[in-house]
Amino acid sequence: MKTPSFLRKLRSAPSKLLVVIIPIALFLAGWWFGLPPSEKHDHGSSETASEEVWTCSMHPQIRQPEFGLCPICNMDLIPLTGSSDGGLRELSISDEASALLDIRVAPVVREPAEAEVRLFGRIGYDERRSTTITSRVSGRLDRLFVDFTGATVKKGDHLAEIYSPDLLVAQKELIGAKESMSRSGGGAVGETRRRILESAREKLRLLQFTDEQIRSIEESKSPEDHLTLYAPQAGIVTEKLANEGQYVKTGDPLFKVADLSAVWLKMEAYESDLQWLRYAQKVEFEVEAIPGKTFEGRIAFIDPDLDPMKRVTNIRVNVENPGFLLKPGMFAKALVRSATSADGRVLDPSLEGKWISPMHPEIVKDGPGQCDICGMDLVPASELGFIPNPEAAIEPLLVPASAVLKTGRRGVVYVRLQGGDGPVFEGREIVLGPRVGEQYIVESGLSEGELVVSRGAFKLDSELQIRAKPSMMNPNAGLSEMPAHSAPDVLTGQWAPVPRALGRLLETPDPAGLEEIKTLVSGIDASSLQPDELKVWVEFSRKLLNDLVVAGNRMEQSPQVAAGMTANAIEKAGRFLGLPYEPVAPPSGDPKTAAELRKILKAYQPLATALAGDDDPAAASAAKSLASEMEASSVSEVAELAPMAKETAAAKNIDSRRTAFKPLSDALIGLVRKRGIDAVGNTYVVHCPMAFDGKGADWLSNKPEVKNPYYGDMMLGCGAVTDTLSTEN
Repeated sequence: MKTPSFLRKLRSAPSKLLVVIIPIALFLAGWWFGLPPSEKHDHGSSETASEEVWTCSMHPQIRQPEFGLCPICNMDLIPLTGSSDGGLRELSISDEASALLDIRVAPVVREPAEAEVRLFGRIGYDERRSTTITSRVSGRLDRLFVDFTGATVKKGDHLAEIYSPDLLVAQKELIGAKESMSRSGGGAVGETRRRILESAREKLRLLQFTDEQIRSIEESKSPEDHLTLYAPQAGIVTEKLANEGQYVKTGDPLFKVADLSAVWLKMEAYESDLQWLRYAQKVEFEVEAIPGKTFEGRIAFIDPDLDPMKRVTNIRVNVENPGFLLKPGMFAKALVRSATSADGRVLDPSLEGKWISPMHPEIVKDGPGQCDICGMDLVPASELGFIPNPEAAIEPLLVPASAVLKTGRRGVVYVRLQGGDGPVFEGREIVLGPRVGEQYIVESGLSEGELVVSRGAFKLDSELQIRAKPSMMNPNAGLSEMPAHSAPDVLTGQWAPVPRALGRLLETPDPAGLEEIKTLVSGIDASSLQPDELKVWVEFSRKLLNDLVVAGNRMEQSPQVAAGMTANAIEKAGRFLGLPYEPVAPPSGDPKTAAELRKILKAYQPLATALAGDDDPAAASAAKSLASEMEASSVSEVAELAPMAKETAAAKNIDSRRTAFKPLSDALIGLVRKRGIDAVGNTYVVHCPMAFDGKGADWLSNKPEVKNPYYGDMMLGCGAVTDTLSTEN
C-alpha cells in the first residue's frame, strides 16, 4: 500500500514541528465536538441563511424566513436585529456537555403539599379531669381509708372519716326540724316548718352527707359525730395532702384525684412547623414503654405565645386512654401528616360531612348538634380550616428542593426549554412558599409540567456568571437603565393603564387594586418586539409579577406597606424597560359624561370598521348615525363634535371620508383622555405611521388589534396600539 504524500512529508518534518501541530489539532477537535450542533454549520451556507428571520422596519410584528416584501406596506424586509440565542438567562449547550455536567431534570407538579412534622413531648394529666377534695367542715381526721399517693379509687369509694363538732350541731338542727314538722298542722305555719326542714337537709348535703345518711339521721333521731368523705370521681390519687389524726379547717385540701381515662400529650413545635399545624388535626404518636402500638389524638390547643428563648410553641393533644396504658410522664414521639391545598387548608377526607366541637376536638359527629362535654354548638369541619373533599381543593405547585438556588425568599431555577438542536436552559426567578419535605411550594414564576434542572443548576448559573449574563448572584448583569419613555410604542401603549392603576392603589390599598395591576401586566402582548427588546421585557415583567405576588402576601396584614412594595416594583421594572413608573392620580371624571362617551364610542366603531373594510356606503351611514348621537348628547363637549361627524358623512368618496375621519378621531381621542379615561370600557389608540404621506394618523378601537381604516385592505394590518385609554371596568 502506497503511503500518502502528506504523511511522507510529515515524517520528514522536524520533530519540533510535530510538537506544535499535534496540540493544535487536538484543541480544534475538542472545540468542534464541544460545540452545540447549531454552531457547527458553516455560517456562509444556505442552511444558516434559511434560518435567518426577516422583518419590516415599519411593522415589526412581521416575521418572514427569507428576504421579500412586507405584506402590509410592500417595503423591503430587513434582517431581524438582535441576537437570536434565547433570552437574557438562556443557555444552550451540546448534548455531550450536558452529559458531562450530569444534568438531571424533574417536572413541576401540581399536587397536595404533604408535609410530615415530627414532634416530641410528654404524657400529662388531663387538667379537666383532675379534682381536689377539700374538707367541708373543721375537725379531726380520725381515719384515712386512702393513705398513700397513687392509690386507685372508684367513684363513691370512701376516702376518710372526719370528726367535727359542727356536724353535731347541723344534725341536731335536722332532728329538731323533723320533729317540729311532725307536730305542725297546715297553713302558713306548716309551710314555714317545711322550709326549715328542707334548709337543714340542704346544709347537711353541703357538708357532703348523702341522701341516705340524711334519711338515716332523721329515722334514728341520733346524730353522727363522724362524716365519711367519698370520691367524687374515679381515678388515681395524685397527691395526699393530709395525715390521719390531723386537724383541718374548712376548705383545706385533703386529696387530689386524676381520671386517667383521658390524658394530654404536651409537645413543643418550632415556629417553622406552625404553618403545618392547626386545631383538630390528627396526631399519631408512640411511646417507648409500649413498642409497636400507635396512639391517636387531635390537636386541642396551640399556644398563641412563642417562647422568645427557645423559639417554640406549646402544643396540646387530647388523647383517649381507655386501657390506662399511657402513664403521665411518658415520653412520646409524634407525627403530624399535613396534606395542604394552595390556600393552606388541610385535606382530610375522613372529615367529609363531619361537625366538630370548637373546644373539644375529640367530639366529632355526623351532623349539627352540641358538644357532649361543654354544650357548645358544633361547627362544620370546613370552618376550622379543613377541606373534607380533596377534589374541591386547589393544589399548589411543587418543585424539587434540589432545583432551587435560594436567594432569600426568592429562588432561581433553570427550566429546560423545548426545541433547539441541543439542550436549552433558561434561568428564572421564582417566588417560593414554604419547604415541604424535599420540595418547595412555588407561588409564582413556574407552570405545571415545566421541566426544571434538579441536578446541575449551580453549574449552569456559574456559566451565566462567566458570560456576564443575569444570574443568581448578579441578577442585572450586563443591563443598564433606559431613559424614561424610550420603550417601543407598542409596549408603552399597553403599559399606560399601569401607572393609573398604581395611583388608585396608593390612594385605596386593597387586594382588588393589586389584582388589577397583575392583570394589566400579564395581559401585555409583546410578541411584536425586536428580540433584544423582548428579552428585557420577559426578564423584568416576570420579576414584576413575582414582586406583585410578594406584595399581595402583605396586603391583608399591612395594606399601606403592600402598596409601597408595588410602587417600588413598578419603578424598578420601568427604569430598565424605559416605561413610565410614576403613579398617576385617579381621574375625577363625571359619570354622566362617561356614560355619554360610551354611547358615542359605540356609534364610532361601525364607522372605523366600515372604512377598514373599504365599504364606503356603510361608512357614510355610520358617520350619519354618529352625528345624530353627538347632536342628541346632553354633554356640550360631545355635541360640539357633531359637525366633524357630519363632514365625514357628507364626503363624496372613501378617500375624502378617510381624510375627514382623522380630525374627528383626534378630537374624540382628546375628549376621552380629558373626561373619560379609565371610565368608558375597552378603548385603545391605534397609530398608523404611514398614513397621509408619512405624517401618521390615529384612530380608536375597542380591541387591542390593528384594522387600519385609512388604508383598508391595501394595508389592513399597518399600525400599532400606542395607548390604552380605558380597560373594561
